[in-house]
Amino acid sequence: MNRLLFLGDCLSSYAKFSFFVVLLLSSAARAVELSPQDVVDLALKQSLNVKKSELTAQQSEASAEVVRGAYDLILKIAPKYEYTEAQSMTGTSNPIDRTWTLSSSLNKALSSGTALTLQYDRTTQESTLSSFSSSLRRPTAAMDVLTFTIRQALWRNIFGQADRATLESADASTLSARMAREETLEDVILKTLSLYWNAFVAETQLRENTAARQKYEELVKAVRRKAGFNLSSPGELPRLEAEFEASDSRVKQSSRSYLAAMDELRTALQMTSKDSVTFKVQVLEPADLPAIPKLASVDVTALRPYRIAQIKTQIADRDRTVAQSSSRPKLDLVATAKSTGVDDTSDLALSEMASGSKPTYSLGLELEWPLDSATFRGKKAVAEVAYQSSALDLKLAEDTLRDGLSNAERAANANHETALSTIEIVNKRTRVVRELEASYRQGRTPLVELIRAYNDLFAAQQERAKAIGDYQVALNQWAAYRDELVKNEGSKQ
Repeated sequence: MNRLLFLGDCLSSYAKFSFFVVLLLSSAARAVELSPQDVVDLALKQSLNVKKSELTAQQSEASAEVVRGAYDLILKIAPKYEYTEAQSMTGTSNPIDRTWTLSSSLNKALSSGTALTLQYDRTTQESTLSSFSSSLRRPTAAMDVLTFTIRQALWRNIFGQADRATLESADASTLSARMAREETLEDVILKTLSLYWNAFVAETQLRENTAARQKYEELVKAVRRKAGFNLSSPGELPRLEAEFEASDSRVKQSSRSYLAAMDELRTALQMTSKDSVTFKVQVLEPADLPAIPKLASVDVTALRPYRIAQIKTQIADRDRTVAQSSSRPKLDLVATAKSTGVDDTSDLALSEMASGSKPTYSLGLELEWPLDSATFRGKKAVAEVAYQSSALDLKLAEDTLRDGLSNAERAANANHETALSTIEIVNKRTRVVRELEASYRQGRTPLVELIRAYNDLFAAQQERAKAIGDYQVALNQWAAYRDELVKNEGSKQ
């Protein structure tokens, strides 16, 4: 303590006790020691924003599965029974018809713009024949039909151009979501570490303000004793009492700031308000301050924010391709091969169908041409604007990252120099106070000079705590710009 607070050796046991009462009165349940690494681990484990980012990434993966669902193998089965005694206007209907039908199909779409359908239909009928139909057929009849159809896109979505672009966009969106999750993790870590250092600074300033108040309290008592013997100079006692009141006000303000900072830190880490936190940090001398790391330069285009913007540009380009392809006239080639079997019994009808002795083949084209489509023009315009906007965002991301990296490095260096300077200033002002205290006791220095030296020292101590916290935060921000707080594990392709 004697290196951090120059007054530590003269604090009474009562002063020490009162300080810890101020610091820990509201949190007597359990003590939790936190280092910066502990904060990172707790944030990754308990932060609500981390959990939300996980859900967002899972949602993107689920959306990609929905897109791929368009290429599922689909089985359809539709059995049906019909009983009818209906009459026809021609008078050729049977008195009773009992018909069983089974329609089934397998459908499969391919990313080449091809749709395959294999369909099997069975129809069996039992009838009470009319006098007309009794000469044409037997009471029972069966028909089996197997049909294979190929539909190939030739103009709109030519050979699956739009389909493949949609699939690639879905996969790219999933990758982008994973990288966005890592960016969220990094942002959570950075914000939580900032809260940690803010709370550390607030605690240090509270401790130093409390020590300053105690020092002024000791001086007030000493001067009051002198005044009782008419040995004090005019104005000494009220001047010290005013300084004591000012220091007491600073303690109250710093206590409020400390409690607020601790509330924010506990909320970010999902800790209870009863948890008492102590900081595993020791920065008293320049040698204790972490040095500026020697880091190699990084390629801006390899950083996550740039890659996310790049992926969004690629997605917008694919969406533009989809819009352009979908706006063309629809021209499909349709080819069908069908085998039919008809007989009195189901077995014979199925056998005839399987033999392929009664085939049917067809080949044709289907053309659908919207002559004036405002919808298609609008889709193409929207996709083009989205692409141009994402291209600008990509360039902005590159410029922002390049400038941000330089500024983060400069900020880390500047804050390091400031922190070293404030530590040295505190050491020198401590020497000034010690010398003036000795001189004041000898009557060679007026009280106003000693008070000025005290205030300079106390202000320097406050600046030292803030500078140390600012430097630690600047190091974390620099690492965040370089994607080093969270590595690119989840975004590897």
